[in-house]
Amino acid sequence: MIHVLGSINIDYSVVVPHLPTPGETIAGNKLVLTPGGKGANQALAARRAGAEVKMIGAIGTDSVADAAVSLLKQSGVDLSGVQSIQGPTGCAFVFVDEKSENQIVIVGGANDAVSAEHARNMSISNNDVLLLQMECPQETVIEAAARAKKCGASVVANLAPYHSLDKQFFTEVDYLILNQSEADQLAKDLQLNSATVEDIRVATDCAVIKTLGAEGIEAIDEQSRSFSLPGIKVDAIDTVGAGDTFAGFLGTLLSTGNSLQNACKVANAAAALACTKSGAQTAIPTIQDVVDLANSKSD
Repeated sequence: MIHVLGSINIDYSVVVPHLPTPGETIAGNKLVLTPGGKGANQALAARRAGAEVKMIGAIGTDSVADAAVSLLKQSGVDLSGVQSIQGPTGCAFVFVDEKSENQIVIVGGANDAVSAEHARNMSISNNDVLLLQMECPQETVIEAAARAKKCGASVVANLAPYHSLDKQFFTEVDYLILNQSEADQLAKDLQLNSATVEDIRVATDCAVIKTLGAEGIEAIDEQSRSFSLPGIKVDAIDTVGAGDTFAGFLGTLLSTGNSLQNACKVANAAAALACTKSGAQTAIPTIQDVVDLANSKSD
């Protein structure tokens, strides 16, 4: 089973002609409300990749709370670990321009109340996989990783949005997912000479996956074997949620015994497909969609 401890949001998405500069007011269009949050996105991606998934998090008591978990519920994600907490549900304000680039502002809401107690109460066991991101309180994320490792589960940590972490955290993590910016920040915090996956692996003892957007990925596995994969060309219209799609598919493929390289190949294709539709959860493909893409590329 895949366990996901993380954020649950409602996303307010607006298409804009260009991303605003400081002090600039621009006109947007097509305001859309959709379920989001890095934790919920990854949970839905893992479910659409074929895994049994349990979500651990919190929603508020406002009018958008039910909408925030609607797609998770429809897809059969176990929501018994999601608590309702007095106050607003977490939200994100997403601006997407004509080049599919985006700016995102997050308001934590109920996600800020996901506590270390939530982590300690996880019913996680040997051979399970825990997916983590950084939109919940740092002490909760740290406790969840420790709990999972104590129970014999594998831990996949996506360091987004980036926060400085004590080096001890990485002893509880098996797989690190970072983009280029996050890798640079981690390398600086760890006082490394470079942000290569090889240097980060030596410093953390984790397998490391660096996502490079349209350029693909660079990675190094548990046996310190490095590899890279090219980006998959698609007609991208919105990159929101692509990284979460990658993480959810990666966790699922790893949980079924795939090598890191094979898991990355499938996750890379899933992330590319997520860029071809608008929104975060609404754009996450199914495993059949990924298979169809692979077949089309081999024709």
